[in-house]
Amino acid sequence: MEDRSRMMEEMPVSRLIWKLTLPSVAGVMAYNLYNLFDTVFVSRGAGTDAVGGVAVSFPLFLFLSAISSTLGNGAASLISRALGAGDRERAARTAANTFLIFYTVAILITVLGLLFLEPLLYAAGVTDTLLPYARSYMRIILLGAVTSTGFSSLIRAEGDSRYAMLIWIIPMSVNTVLDVIFVFGMHMGVTGAALGTVLGQAVSMGMSIWFFFLSGKSTLTFQRQDFRPDWKLAGEILFTGIPAFLQTSGYSVSIIIVNQFLKYFGGDTAISIYGIISRIQTFFLFPVMGLIQGIQPAAGYNKGAGKTKRTQEILWKGMKIAGFYGVAAWCFLLAAAPLIMRIFTKDQEVMVSGASVLRITGASLFFGSIQQVQSAWVQALGKKKTALCLVLLGQLGCFLPVVSVMGAAGGLNGVWLAFPASSALALLISAAVTVHVQKQLQKREGSVPFLP
Repeated sequence: MEDRSRMMEEMPVSRLIWKLTLPSVAGVMAYNLYNLFDTVFVSRGAGTDAVGGVAVSFPLFLFLSAISSTLGNGAASLISRALGAGDRERAARTAANTFLIFYTVAILITVLGLLFLEPLLYAAGVTDTLLPYARSYMRIILLGAVTSTGFSSLIRAEGDSRYAMLIWIIPMSVNTVLDVIFVFGMHMGVTGAALGTVLGQAVSMGMSIWFFFLSGKSTLTFQRQDFRPDWKLAGEILFTGIPAFLQTSGYSVSIIIVNQFLKYFGGDTAISIYGIISRIQTFFLFPVMGLIQGIQPAAGYNKGAGKTKRTQEILWKGMKIAGFYGVAAWCFLLAAAPLIMRIFTKDQEVMVSGASVLRITGASLFFGSIQQVQSAWVQALGKKKTALCLVLLGQLGCFLPVVSVMGAAGGLNGVWLAFPASSALALLISAAVTVHVQKQLQKREGSVPFLP
């Protein structure tokens, strides 16, 4: 525990960010490699319509992820600040209440999701052609909702980024192998892909239980009373984590809106193209999520320890890394879009159109990467309302109005152009808000600004 504390407070910021970030990046990249493989497997093993069916059901899958992200990010922020202040009892009570909330909500989602599955899929933009695939996929996913998180963010909040990486990589490796067996070996199509996902998640859940309760690796020591519902603490977890919920669920809502536009302007083909494009772009965006997962515990811990200048330095260096990566990723997509699309489909129309779309939407990687770092940093400081506003900018405040206007004015091309346009607008507003938060922090703590 002392070694982790010294690392968080004394290690040079650049080294600290990379030390916490690289395992996170490795973990989330493993998850995204699985997502890409899953899309390739479904496309090659069950056809383009199957990809469209999974794509239309993806917003519901993201809603499950939003629940996990809300609790994980909210609890991680509280835990890292509590550990930074030396309050291990509060940190343990926070983790215990997080477990209680998640498993209760997951069971409710399973029951309600299965009862109203078809209406939910139609609301998400499914067509009659794609419905059988989407329904088969989501039934399995909903039945396995209780396995949908391994609480890696809580493990990372303790400073154990290596195990947090393993809790992603090992389950995703299992998942990929099972996909090959179920989709190609047993010809189970989208049902096999969903079953592989749930079984992989079950491995992650088992690793989480082992870490917290059996291994002795966790710095948290749980007492029976920690598992009694603490409504005030639960509210703080949820309110702190609500930006993550809105970010993920906002993405889910944006997919639904886009699917409705695509259904009107392009039909099944356009939806299938977006299903592939969104997976590819998510793959390139996930290293930024790994960066964020490294930045948040570092910023939260140092904020709790009263190291304001160090907390600001974490923000600026994180933004520089994100900006450089965003430019590099977009340049790669500009050059390699046709080759990437060829991996996912044999359909010539989908291949050619998808490459053009990927080049357009890829521009949002630069703007979105920096904006997400800003939002995550503000959340790590415990600025709940401000972080909430920044998250609303990304998918709800900017994207939905922009895509509605540009889609209505420019049709299918307008929808695609809305991605980079809305990301640029969100970054401009987010930058102004983040600078304001920095000035407030300097004034309150009586510190000088960090000059990047």
